[in-house]
Amino acid sequence: MRTGTAVTALAVVLGMVVSGAPPATASPTATTPAPMPTAKRTAVLLPALAGSSSAADVNSAGVVVGSAEVAGGYWHAVRWVDGRIEDLGTLGGPNSQAQAIDERGRIVGTAQAADGSSHAVAWVDGKIQDLGLTGGIFSIAYDTAGDRVVGVYHVTDSFSGRRPFVRTGNTEITIDAPPGASALAVNEAGTVAGTYGYKDWTDPPFVNQAFVWRDGVLRSLGTLGGPTSDANGINDLGQVVGTSWTADGQFAAFFWDGTTMRRLATSSPSPTAQAVNDSGLVIGTDGTGGRAMIWPSPSAESQLLPLPDGAVGSVAINVNDAGLIAGQAHFTSPSWHSRATLWR
Repeated sequence: MRTGTAVTALAVVLGMVVSGAPPATASPTATTPAPMPTAKRTAVLLPALAGSSSAADVNSAGVVVGSAEVAGGYWHAVRWVDGRIEDLGTLGGPNSQAQAIDERGRIVGTAQAADGSSHAVAWVDGKIQDLGLTGGIFSIAYDTAGDRVVGVYHVTDSFSGRRPFVRTGNTEITIDAPPGASALAVNEAGTVAGTYGYKDWTDPPFVNQAFVWRDGVLRSLGTLGGPTSDANGINDLGQVVGTSWTADGQFAAFFWDGTTMRRLATSSPSPTAQAVNDSGLVIGTDGTGGRAMIWPSPSAESQLLPLPDGAVGSVAINVNDAGLIAGQAHFTSPSWHSRATLWR
């Protein structure tokens, strides 16, 4: 359910190729790319608690999970069921965050304990379960599907200290990957998508690589010609979406079909492909314009998602197989805040 679909080449050339020189009287005409169209969708703001909020995932039953600000400026994991918001609580500390929900209703994320440490956790039937620090100094669960939970623990407080884990039932293993690795998404078949090779900002050059892992076998997805790539999501077909630098230094969104990484078509100069469903709907964000957007199919041009009334920006974070998109919208009045948003 989490992500994956096919993406096409992002090379659409507007204009004509002509043979020979133009007449001497001809002069070049400047052209402005057509604005990105807006998808025919409706943006629905979800209830908040005491301030800002953000939606991180939505399952096939339409249950949405994310986080909401509570009194005192702390954040708690929440879920929205039939339009009602429910506080999922913490491990005794001030903060928690829900990252994903599976088809059975299990929710995963992270929560602070009374000593302030952040632990990977799951919520089952509304009750929190501590998945532990998994051998590190803090941990977070990013996704769940089937009987698996994937995430990251840190052996040091740094990018290079990241280690990816897969938990099946009560058994947990660390994915054998180069240092600086994260496991961000998993599908029903148990294929994990993530990125390895993250370094601290003081330790360039950056060479992080998107990967998939299954049954002990790690496979790099490569790049779009540049030095780095990042995987953000995988669907039940094993297709992966993410971002990559190109050989000519451009930041691009990609779709990996199981064999080949291809560029998603968009007029955005800084796109992110965040998730994809089994029907091939890809969601992401125009990083330059600060707008949530979609690719209706891997071979289609991108479209902006509509803004709720009064919003100045938005982010799309996840999508279910029915096409419901979870994310957040940003507002500057009466002061800056975000609101969990569902696009239908």
